[in-house]
Parts: sequence; C-alpha cells; structure tokens
Amino acid sequence: MLSIEFLIVIALAVGATFFVIVVSVGLIINKWIELRQSRSTERLYRYYSGLLADLLLQPLPELSGSRKSAVFDQYESLLAPVKSGLSWSSRARKGLHRTAIRNVLIDFARDLSGESLDRLQYFFYSFGFVDEEIALLGSRHWWVRAHAARNLGLLRARRGTPALTAALTDDHDDVRNQAMQSLVALVGVEALRTIFQMVKGLSRWTTLELSIIVRQFEEKSIPYLIEALQYKDQSVILFSIEMLAEIGFVSAVEPLVAMAQDYPNVIVRSKAIEALGRLSDERSEPLLRDLLSNPYPLIRSSAVKALERVGSPGSIPRLKERITSGDIQERISAARALAKSGNAGLEELRLFTDHSESLVKAIALHVLEEVEGLQPQS
Repeated sequence: MLSIEFLIVIALAVGATFFVIVVSVGLIINKWIELRQSRSTERLYRYYSGLLADLLLQPLPELSGSRKSAVFDQYESLLAPVKSGLSWSSRARKGLHRTAIRNVLIDFARDLSGESLDRLQYFFYSFGFVDEEIALLGSRHWWVRAHAARNLGLLRARRGTPALTAALTDDHDDVRNQAMQSLVALVGVEALRTIFQMVKGLSRWTTLELSIIVRQFEEKSIPYLIEALQYKDQSVILFSIEMLAEIGFVSAVEPLVAMAQDYPNVIVRSKAIEALGRLSDERSEPLLRDLLSNPYPLIRSSAVKALERVGSPGSIPRLKERITSGDIQERISAARALAKSGNAGLEELRLFTDHSESLVKAIALHVLEEVEGLQPQS
C-alpha cells in the first residue's frame, strides 16, 4: 500500500516538474518572439523615418497657378513607390508597415510647419489614417479614443471635426479634454462656442485644461465667455465668470452686473458679484452698495468682498452697518472696504476703535494695523 502511495507522490512531483518546465519554456519562447517583434518594429520605424523625411523635405518643381489638385498630384506621385510596395505585401506584413508609417507621421507632425506639414497632412489622408483615427474614436477603450482625438488635432485633420465634437460628451475626462484641444487646433477660437454648448458638469481637471485654452486667446475669447453666461449648465457659467474676471476685460462688466442683480441661482449671483469686485469698475458700485442690504448672507458677503477691491465712498454708511452686524468674516471685510473708501472711510474706521462692543473694536484695530502697516514710513 505504501509503495503505491509513494509512486503516486513521485508521479505528481514529476508531473508538476514537467508542467513548470513547459511553462518556463513557453515564457522564454514568448519573450523571444516579443523581442524579435520589437526589433522588427524598431527597424521598420527607422527605415520609414528616413524614407518619409526625404519625401517630406525634398524640393518639388514649382507649379504655375495655384490649383490645389496639381499640388496633391505631386504629393501622390511621391507616395506611389511606397504604396506600390505595400500592395504586394501580405495582410500581416502590410499592417506592420502601415503602423510604422503612421507612427512616423504622427511623430514628425510635432516638428514640421509650412509646406512640409501640408505635405505630411496629405500623406496622412492618402494612406487612409484620418478615417482610421475617426473610427478609433468609437473604441470601447478610453485611452484609444483619447489618442485618436489627440492625433486628429495634431494632424490638423478637419474631416474629424464632427467626430471630435461628438467626443466632447465622452464619458472619460481625458477623451473630452483631448477633443477640446484638437477642436481648438482645427477651428481656432470659434471652437469655444461649440465646447461651451456641448460640455456638461465640468470637472476640476477639465476646468484646468479649458482655462489654459482660453488664456491662449485672451480678449478674443471674451465674446464666447459672455455668450456662455446664457447657457444652462451651471459649471460652464461659473467657469465663464471666473475667466472673465481673470482676463479683466471691461466689456464683461454689464453682463456680470445683470447676473449679479437678478440671476435665479444664489451661488451664481455671488460669483458674479465677486467677479465685479475683481474687475474694479465703477459701473458696478451702485449695485454692490445696494446688495449690502440683501437678505441672503452669501450675497451680502460677496458684495462686501467686492467693495474691498472697488473702494466706494458712497457706501460708507452701509459699510458701517455691516461692521456692527453679521458674522465675523463679513465684519472684517466691511472694515477693509471702509478703509479702501478713502480718507473719510479711514476716519470712520478709527472711530470704531472706541466702540462699546469689544469685537467691533478689535476688528477696527486689526484692519487699521493692516492698512497703516502697509503705508511707507515717513
């Protein structure tokens, strides 16, 4: 009985050893195949890098007139030998070569400009890569969609504009962000209108990416930011308010005043009020003064903070009221706004240092120390 059990154990051990050997050999073979494919891919990439560099940079005969079709005929003649060689290849071999050509063209696109870039863009269209990239925007893998969106912008493939517009509603942030950047590369500042209309629920990451795009255009983006104030998505509205305040263009004052006055959402109103303070335009002063008596604490607080920046001698009576009521942050802001309201405001603030309420007195002394500490010593 023991001898049978012993034989079974030996058989199991031999089987396990054989299995380990087979798996190890399989891994080694697989590694060897991957290494061989990698080396083959590198060789193809180097080969097409040299070949396509010559095709992209070699001088072409000058053409009389400016017919685009004649230029494209020249470009197509350059590609004829390459396409002829691929036509005789097997399907698998053709796939490897097309992948190498595609990667080389995408990498070259970052460094070329002028006629060479125009030629490269034609090559990308001629090989059918643009249509393939558009198709990849429908992939179930988000990283594939993101790369496709990036490539369409990098190659200035205007045919991809509708597909990129649709990608603005993609489920993944990275895909949406790449689509935004590519649309701007293809269309320019006018792409902002489409972006603001299509995107919903801007995330922090998307907001950051979009703010970088808007800063590229500065004042050219103002009409589209003002237009976006009328859209329904609150995240887009808040983003537009923030960028209008950051860019600081005076044409934004009137629409922001309108929003601060009667927009139905208190959060949006408060952000518009704060933006008016950052713009520091005297046209907003009467509204900010009136808002100091608003029943909503958030609105009052935003108006007081805005007056900290604007400075409003006409608001002194109401600022004095705010120093003696409300939460401590609102009182401090009111004291700072009072100090910003010229000599009359500073004099009123000094009177508060003898106030009967200890908190009011402490706030007045604190703000006066801030203000007088910043003044140059005589």
